Amino acid sequence: MPAITICIPAYAMGGEGASYLADSFDHLCAQSFGDFDVVVSDQSDDQAVAEVCAAYGNRLTVTHLWNRDGARQASANVNNAMHHAKGEIIKILFQDDLIIDPNGLQRIHDEMGQGAYWSLCGSGTTRDGVAVDRPMVPHLTNRLHFGKNTVSSPSVLAMRREALVLFDEALIWLMDVDIYKRLWDAHGAPIVVADTIIANRLHDGQVSASVSRSLRQTELRYMARKFAKTTSLCGWMEYLRQRLKAL
Repeated sequence: MPAITICIPAYAMGGEGASYLADSFDHLCAQSFGDFDVVVSDQSDDQAVAEVCAAYGNRLTVTHLWNRDGARQASANVNNAMHHAKGEIIKILFQDDLIIDPNGLQRIHDEMGQGAYWSLCGSGTTRDGVAVDRPMVPHLTNRLHFGKNTVSSPSVLAMRREALVLFDEALIWLMDVDIYKRLWDAHGAPIVVADTIIANRLHDGQVSASVSRSLRQTELRYMARKFAKTTSLCGWMEYLRQRLKAL
């Protein structure tokens, strides 16, 4: 059983998915911490992602899973990867993001070694996979679950196996803040590794760039019902603010 399983939801991503995944694998090969494996849940209609997984098989322990019949959205795809994870710690990593710090996995493993149920790490943004801008240290707020994302993408998240929470497959835009809220409610505050460990890639094919106003409205109403009992006054103020933005 590996110490960490890295769960990657993958798809063709407009023809760039395999290239992004190979870049991510290169960074994984450079990690100082070696006790990890990788599970890739693949919804591509071609063989490109599968070929990348096979090509790195002599340097990484990679399990490639076809998930062509599953719901075509990130929440369902990453859940499929997590269902097959064997590690003590489950680390989420989206296909277009990078563990940019070569000591990143070591830091996460060491910080969670004291029994922490979940952790978040610092992140930045990149367009070329090299230069990282806009460093961000995650922190939780009572406005988080309505889209005031002070944490970053799911790639900053790691969970201990016994505390594993799946993504809500009813959500697209708010899938990340929803899981942070549920982990916070269930297990308290996370361990935060403040260093910039994750680089979130910015590109035209990002799902967040294509979220419609009607989808925002639908998901905000869904979250209001889901967390009605645990939302504070400042949370409801954020809900109203986001509803107005989505008009």
